Amino acid sequence: MARIPRARIHHTRLGGLRAQLNALVDGVQPNVRDPILYVRRYPNPDDAEVAAVVAATLAFGRVEAFLPVIEAILAIADARGGPAEWVDSFGATDEAALQPILYRWIRGPHLSILARSIGALRAEHGSLQQIFLDAHHPQHQDIGPALDHFIVQLRQAAVTQAAVGCYRDLPTGLRHGMPRPSGGSACKRWNMLLRWMVRRPTHPNDPDLGLWALPIEKLVIPVDTHVLRVAKMIGLTHRTDGSWRTAQEITRNLAHVDPTDPVRYDFALAHLGISGRCKAQHVPSVCTPCPLRECCRFGRKKGRVSRPSRGDR
Repeated sequence: MARIPRARIHHTRLGGLRAQLNALVDGVQPNVRDPILYVRRYPNPDDAEVAAVVAATLAFGRVEAFLPVIEAILAIADARGGPAEWVDSFGATDEAALQPILYRWIRGPHLSILARSIGALRAEHGSLQQIFLDAHHPQHQDIGPALDHFIVQLRQAAVTQAAVGCYRDLPTGLRHGMPRPSGGSACKRWNMLLRWMVRRPTHPNDPDLGLWALPIEKLVIPVDTHVLRVAKMIGLTHRTDGSWRTAQEITRNLAHVDPTDPVRYDFALAHLGISGRCKAQHVPSVCTPCPLRECCRFGRKKGRVSRPSRGDR
């Protein structure tokens, strides 16, 4: 297998790339539909961290499909005094309320195990944040080791709450939400949660909360298909796999742009793809007004225009 060359941002590109990424952030609509809007409802950090796990766990697939599911679950939690009180005293009535919920391969009983597990971790450590604080060390390159430790703790709690022999005995739908960096996963939803909870807003369009006392510069960008596609187009990576190594490489290159806050561009990059504005090909009406046109391999394209794909017609 041919070795994938490492992407490096040449110093001559940094100024232009920084200006173009900043312009992309400036153009983000702050009221865009996103799961973080549900987390922002809760001024209490205890409620916010539990709501963040619920929202991040369900944040895959079509936005229009998963947002109502998040809404339904948090409505159940709010009826019990808020997300933190809900998981801390989760009982049979709560389990029955979740029973009919279904989203793709995640079912109500899976969510009950997750809620009980979160409650168990909070009872043992005081908060979910504390697990990360206890596991993070200054010598760590990024948040990966602390996230890995947290997921191990969550898996063990789930095994206990489900009364099964080992992690592999848990339902597939539940295990889907517990990937580890050490297993190679990009851990998109957990990195998104960490961005929400750790990043302090520095821009009027920033949606993040900044409630957890972890180093912002150690965060890793949440890589999904949208972020990966745009990152390849603007030269942040040559890799094609949505892996932890890919997420690290994209983050490393963004750290050249902003060393203190490399993931500040994530929300804007993701929604450029989610919105459908970016066609991943040269379309003059789309590329000309795009802030990234000068650093994008499609935006700079001259001459013959690519025909739109069947889905874009």
